Amino acid sequence: MRKSVKMVNRHVRQTLGQQSLVFQSGGTDWKRQRGHVQYALTANAIAEYNSIIHECANAMVTALTNLCKVESNGLIEVDVVHVAQCFTLETFGKIALGHDFHCFSSTGVLRSREAEAFAFLVNDIPKRSNPRAILNPMLQMYSLPTTYNRRYWEERGIVESLLSSVIQRSKDEFTASSKRGSSESSNCTGGSSKKIRDNLLTHIIRTSTDDSVESLTDMMKTILFAGYETTAITITFVLYNLTKYPEFQKHCCEEARRILQKDNNVTISDLRYTRAVIMESMRLNPTVIWTSRNSAKAIDLDGVIIPKGFRIVIPLTKLLVDDRNFERAKEFIPTRWVRWSTEKNEWIERDHRHESTDHGEVVSAADPANFLAFSDGARDCVGKRLAMNESTVALASLMKHFKVSYDESKPVEMKRRLTSWFPHELDIKFHLRDDNTE
Repeated sequence: MRKSVKMVNRHVRQTLGQQSLVFQSGGTDWKRQRGHVQYALTANAIAEYNSIIHECANAMVTALTNLCKVESNGLIEVDVVHVAQCFTLETFGKIALGHDFHCFSSTGVLRSREAEAFAFLVNDIPKRSNPRAILNPMLQMYSLPTTYNRRYWEERGIVESLLSSVIQRSKDEFTASSKRGSSESSNCTGGSSKKIRDNLLTHIIRTSTDDSVESLTDMMKTILFAGYETTAITITFVLYNLTKYPEFQKHCCEEARRILQKDNNVTISDLRYTRAVIMESMRLNPTVIWTSRNSAKAIDLDGVIIPKGFRIVIPLTKLLVDDRNFERAKEFIPTRWVRWSTEKNEWIERDHRHESTDHGEVVSAADPANFLAFSDGARDCVGKRLAMNESTVALASLMKHFKVSYDESKPVEMKRRLTSWFPHELDIKFHLRDDNTE
């Protein structure tokens, strides 16, 4: 069972709504709503979204490529945090809502008015929840007619207007489609028409026809807010980490050029080395640095009694770099997850149960059970499959076309946001690869 900090709760509830999954600690409603989202994000469902993920990744690559071509040396320096956020919002918009946020164009990386409003709300919650702001009435009282509060209500209105209109349209289309289906089935003998899952929202509507527009709006806001920044942080950190390891970039490029052809059905199971790089980056720089649970009953943990209702804070950043969980835990070593097979001439997953360093690897195979970057149990990250697919396809697409580097003389300014810790801005250099460049 999980409970949130009251001060944070108040501001999250103000923006995400009263019926958000964040505030449901269990029970029938929580199981029902989480069940809808889980079923919409199964492995089979994610496979249906693959073409959208590739489309957004290609749009990002095209925008960056065109910017590079303008420069005589084929090199640009851009804030990768902004690029990653735009990619994530564009992908989530199309997958979750069937909506285009227009974050990329042929001339660069942009933010539409809707995207700007969404980004403002994401930043607003941690700003108001900051302990240093607790005694500031200008931030704690939404009704005060300050310039900042007026902007909050304006941006929130843009986001909620977009979501409610998209949801209402989808519900109307579903109702009309159901009526047509009933009419057609009454005139047919045998057979049935196949229902196509257009996006995450339409699937949720099909499985929760009794939910109101308001309830669905709160649900979709929660999904978008939960997945938007976490996936962007993952992409940001993995690109930064790769700037330190040109050899790892080369392996990612080779794999991407071998596998990413014109097939938009490529998944993370095909891009094994790229996925391993992402897992290693998430292990060292998890998107969520801590989580917590409340004990549902008294627990005897090695002689230490944890009372019922006791809040347990789980420091993921400590567990993921503990040498008891991973050999040489503080080092960036993607081959703890995969190894090169000379027989198959490709990267294959390593199995910690059957191999150590028998094939010449520098460390023994990692145990996936110790990889807690997405948390674990009944309240693990419901969108982890989608997040891994997005990150893997995005990284493979970028490595296929670019080399990345970073000026280490520049300090990386980090910022804290609720349970996350990530760069405020990160200007990474993108070098356009020649066709024959490895």
